[in-house]
Amino acid sequence: MNFNESESIQMDLFGASPTPAVVEKPKVPNTVSLNGLVAFKYSAYMKKSIRCRGGVLFGHPEVMLPAYMKSDEFVQARELAAEWAEYATRRKTQKNRLITKELVSRFWTLVDQILADKGEAPLATRNKLPPMKPKGKYHNLEEILAAVNNTYFENKLSCRITWSNRVGGLSFHSVRKDPVTGEDFNLISISKGYDAANCPEYAVAGVVYHECLHIAIPPVVRNGRRIVHGRNFRKQERLYLYYAEWSKWHREVLPKNIRDMRRHKEL
Repeated sequence: MNFNESESIQMDLFGASPTPAVVEKPKVPNTVSLNGLVAFKYSAYMKKSIRCRGGVLFGHPEVMLPAYMKSDEFVQARELAAEWAEYATRRKTQKNRLITKELVSRFWTLVDQILADKGEAPLATRNKLPPMKPKGKYHNLEEILAAVNNTYFENKLSCRITWSNRVGGLSFHSVRKDPVTGEDFNLISISKGYDAANCPEYAVAGVVYHECLHIAIPPVVRNGRRIVHGRNFRKQERLYLYYAEWSKWHREVLPKNIRDMRRHKEL
């Protein structure tokens, strides 16, 4: 990991943000899987369950889904349901049982994610992801993360970022499982106390950089102790150009913002 100490390059942190490419939303079928092999039907009476029966379409299964899953937002969830049905209608071997269990877990985790992102109440399932909401009222975390990643990590850091739903005010890093791919990924959650009119962008970038360092410099165990903020971590943390200013804001202003959040005051 190469941490750039050049002030001239670090000053580019708050430069113009790249314009994201506009990708047209593809038309997707909602009555058949994308490979054309698994048929979908929908029931207005189902909400927290899915069903399948085999040998319907060219020997492939048919999946019954809740009616609200017919919209385009659920296309990836429907594809997981189709994959689940393919295994669920095969021989009940131990391997197939394990695969179907994993697929149905990923399916409901993704459904919860989609519902949460739409602002709706998620279903009562385990291991659900928080809604991914990087665009705040005052600051866009994706743009700040891109600048931090480019300036300090040579764009080599792989992670996602969102504003935290916790009222307690802590920013944190965690490892989550992608419900679509099943792969682990790093998730950075930033306290909403930073999404305030009194918070300068260098302060948000400071806490984002801090959480990025937790990915770049993972904790180590020495003499039975788990060290999170070791000597190397603190050394790299001070390379942030506005480290002193961010630390002061974090120490003096953030606690007040958190108190205002708990009292439902406007930040």
